[in-house]
Amino acid sequence: MIEFQLQLSDLEINYDDIYLNLGYGGTVPDEHIDQMLESAINKAYDICRPRAGFVLCIGKLLDRHTIQLANISMKIGQIINGYLEQSTQFGLFVATAGKEYDDYLHEIKLSGDIMSEFLADAVGSEIAEAAVRFVTQKIADEAALSDLYITNSYSPGYCGWHVREQKQLFSLLPAEPCGIKLNDSCLMHPVKSVSGMVGIGSEVRILPYSCNICGLSTCYKRKQTSKTNEHK
Repeated sequence: MIEFQLQLSDLEINYDDIYLNLGYGGTVPDEHIDQMLESAINKAYDICRPRAGFVLCIGKLLDRHTIQLANISMKIGQIINGYLEQSTQFGLFVATAGKEYDDYLHEIKLSGDIMSEFLADAVGSEIAEAAVRFVTQKIADEAALSDLYITNSYSPGYCGWHVREQKQLFSLLPAEPCGIKLNDSCLMHPVKSVSGMVGIGSEVRILPYSCNICGLSTCYKRKQTSKTNEHK
């Protein structure tokens, strides 16, 4: 596994996505909230130690719902399957805001400061997603060495890929990759962590997420699509 131990300054934090996580849609918060958010981000720069990593696998699609990587089969669902069908290789990744940030979130929760907890939670989600963007770009760079491209990234829990399949994904990675543990409910710790997959091939491309064919109303990609539509 190729792993990266990062500083927050290595990542590109997207403020618009934080505003979406806070529920502001296409608007920005008032000055007071914005100042509190800036303070939360500055705190993150002090304590956060993100990590990310990936492995490349040869695999194939077995049917309209299933992919096989090495000797492991995963039910990824029909939506994701359709976007991966031109792939000849696959990049499996994990990314996390890290244990240090997880500990910080726990401290805030114990303090009872609900607003600070709300803001820190949104910042942590964006840090994890920024780490995903970082690691998928590294996969794209690796693929480009062979004149190949990557697809969008897809994660268990979204687009019909059930979260219980996370066990199969993690079985293809080293134990506790990037310090991430998987519990019996297939949830990750630290909590601000993301796992997933991209397809790799000569015919694949990154395309807009087709949120109109997915029923998960809470998906962050759907929020991004809504934001784009608001600005049209």
